[in-house]
Amino acid sequence: MKTAAALADARDPGLAPTVVIHPGDVVCVDRGTHLQTLLGSCVAICMTDLAHTVGAMCHYVHCVPPRAGHRGDASFAEAALMRMFAELRCRGIDPLACEAYFCGGGAMRLHGLEEPSSVGERNVQWARRFLRGQGILTHELSTGGGACYRKVSWLVGRGAPQVRVLPIEEVR
Repeated sequence: MKTAAALADARDPGLAPTVVIHPGDVVCVDRGTHLQTLLGSCVAICMTDLAHTVGAMCHYVHCVPPRAGHRGDASFAEAALMRMFAELRCRGIDPLACEAYFCGGGAMRLHGLEEPSSVGERNVQWARRFLRGQGILTHELSTGGGACYRKVSWLVGRGAPQVRVLPIEEVR
């Protein structure tokens, strides 16, 4: 019988422990863990050390500064990245020496608006500016575009996250 570690080493996402990330979540996990999230206008940032032993993911909703009293709310981009950096440092990983992937930022129709919102594009621009401003090696996977969802699936330690673009009708 295989141990959990042996299953994770098999690098099969069907056998790896899976963590589902929701808006405002930040996680930092070991190699062999499968991370998943679903994005609309939100952005997910995934970071890994160069040896691919640890992976972190955040799912933020807002790129604007948090309102008073919400400084630590990781649904805001800056708070999410600061928490992710802290989680990586707790594991002895320098976030500035990591590799980052980001995706998301769909042009979603928000309640009460006739036209697709530009919230997604602003979220993408924030990620681009922040990561590159830190000097982090950055890969933009699937960003912007029309009104669609993106399903992100990442087996930590096995390269880049996989992103599948889904029409809105397919998710409903």
